[in-house]
Amino acid sequence: MKSKQIGALLLLLVFVITGCIRTEPGKIITGQTVSSNHATFVASTHSVGKAGEQPLSSSSSVQAPVSLSFGQIKGDIRNIYYADENKAFLSADQLVLVDLQTGRAIAETAGMDFDQQLMWTTKRGYVAVGVKITTGNNSGGGLTTGGEVAFSAVFYDQMLKQLTTFDFSPLLKKNEHISFLKAIAISSDGTQAAYATNNGLYLYNFNTKKKTTVIDLQAKDIAKRSGIVTFEQIGFTNKDKSLAFKAQSLEIPVAPGKTSFDSCGTVSLNGSGLANLTFDNYTCKELTAYDQRLLLAEDFTIPSGRLLVMGTPGSKKNFLRLTEKGESGFVTGSDKGRYFATTLAEKGKTGWKIRVYDTSTGKLQAEQHLSSGGEARYMANDPIVKVFDDERTYIVLLGARQLDIKPKIVAKRF
Repeated sequence: MKSKQIGALLLLLVFVITGCIRTEPGKIITGQTVSSNHATFVASTHSVGKAGEQPLSSSSSVQAPVSLSFGQIKGDIRNIYYADENKAFLSADQLVLVDLQTGRAIAETAGMDFDQQLMWTTKRGYVAVGVKITTGNNSGGGLTTGGEVAFSAVFYDQMLKQLTTFDFSPLLKKNEHISFLKAIAISSDGTQAAYATNNGLYLYNFNTKKKTTVIDLQAKDIAKRSGIVTFEQIGFTNKDKSLAFKAQSLEIPVAPGKTSFDSCGTVSLNGSGLANLTFDNYTCKELTAYDQRLLLAEDFTIPSGRLLVMGTPGSKKNFLRLTEKGESGFVTGSDKGRYFATTLAEKGKTGWKIRVYDTSTGKLQAEQHLSSGGEARYMANDPIVKVFDDERTYIVLLGARQLDIKPKIVAKRF
C-alpha cells in the first residue's frame, strides 16, 4: 500500500509540473470566449489584441476566413486532441469530434472520468488513455491508505461509439506501478499497448492477451540497458516497429552518489537495437513521436533556442534554430509532424507569442501575439496549441488549465 501512496504522489507531482507546460487547435475566434451553448469560431486575418485595440497582424499570409459551428457544446472547452483526417477532439463536458473542413461536429460521447487523459488515433477508431486518482483525506491533508492510482484505456469506433475498456492494473505485479501517463502508448493499428513501469518497458497485445518484456529494469547488468533506470515517455515509431523514449539514466559504470540524467532514444519491439542518447549542451525533456521522425524539446529551465529533430529509422539528427531562446522548451508537434508550434510569454507577462515552424527546414510559418487583456490568470499556464498539417491551421486554447476562468479559443490558417 505504501507503494501506491508513493505512486499517487509521483503522479500528482507530474500533474503539477505538466500543468505549467503545454500538453499535452485550427481556426480563430477573435477575442471572444467560448460559449457553453453555441460556439462559432471564425478564422481571422488578424491576431487577437486587447479590447478596443487594433489587432497585431500575422507574420505570414492568411487564407480566406472559415467558420466553425460546433452546436450545443456543453461546458467550457478544456482541451483539444488530434484525431484523423483533418479532425479534432474538443474536450468539454462531452468529447466532441469535429471535422475541420466542414466546421461541423460529427460525433460526440460522454466525457471520461479521468483526472488526465491522452487520445490516440488507430486504424480502427480512437483510444482514450487516462488515469484516475482516488485519494482519501487525513489530518495532514495527504493520502490515506485507501489511495489508488488507476490507468485504463477506452476504445471507440470512428463515430465515438464505445467498444470496450481495458484496465492496466492486472498487468502489474505487487509493488509495481506506472508513474507517468506518457509512459503508455497505443500502436497505430490499435492492437498493442506499450507501457513502462518501475520494473521495465513492456508490450501488451490486446488480441492475444500476451505481455512481453522489451527492457527489464530489474536486471542486474545495467550496462545492457545503457544505464536506463526509468522510462518517462514512450511512443511508437518506424511504422510500429520501434519505440521511442525519454528516460532517466545513470553513468556506466555506476558512480556512487551520482544522480540520474535525462536521455532519449529508440529500441526495437523485441528489445534489440537500443540507442540511448545524450547530447552536449542539450537536454531532452519532451518527446513527440511520429513514424519517420521524433521531436525532442529541451529542458525549459536551460533553453538553448534549438529543437532536436531525429529521423527514424536511423539516427539522423538536426538541430533547428528558433526565433527566441526561451521558446525551445515549449514545443507542440502538429498532427502529422510537418510543423510544430511554440509558446512563449511576452515580457512583462502581458500576453503570449505563438509561433509555427516547418519541421524539415525550421522556417517560421506564422506568428501570433495573444494579449492577456490584463487578466493575470491567462498567464498562469501556457496555452494549449494544436497544428493541423493538411489544413495549415493552428488552434490555441488560452486559460483552459485555470478552472476559475473562462477559456478563450483562437484558430487561424497560415
